[in-house]
Amino acid sequence: MHIKFEPMGIATATHLRNGGQDSNGNPPERRTSDGKGVPCRVCMKMVGKGEPYLIAGWRPFNATHAYAETGPVFLHAEDCTADPVPSGALPEFLESPYYILRGYDADERIVYGTGGVIKLENLQTRMEELLSQTGIEAVHIRSSRNNCYHCKAVRAD
Repeated sequence: MHIKFEPMGIATATHLRNGGQDSNGNPPERRTSDGKGVPCRVCMKMVGKGEPYLIAGWRPFNATHAYAETGPVFLHAEDCTADPVPSGALPEFLESPYYILRGYDADERIVYGTGGVIKLENLQTRMEELLSQTGIEAVHIRSSRNNCYHCKAVRAD
């Protein structure tokens, strides 16, 4: 199965970079990266040491409902874009040893029994297992330490 990784959209990033309100109604915070643990949700690469980045509250869902979590995300303060992730590979910014995976249905509700903390080397296999199940439309990848959203995995056409 080929999996496509969907980062934060350019329109959302542009809105935040231009000082627009985040999902909590606040302007993004601007910081300078120390080069450690600052994954950009737009290009899916790490923000390099000395590079400016933004911190914003973001809800990666199309509507608000009980399952629509909002959390902190990082993004380059300057324009960036995601390169397609080759088949069988993971986005570059997934460097931690563990991640939380959760399956979501077409209404963006968690499919119970799909959530779990998964080792980095097992992510691809677990995403394929989840996406092969009837009723699962997407898998969210989140930090196992802080529950921060990283990106969405979907079946590629």
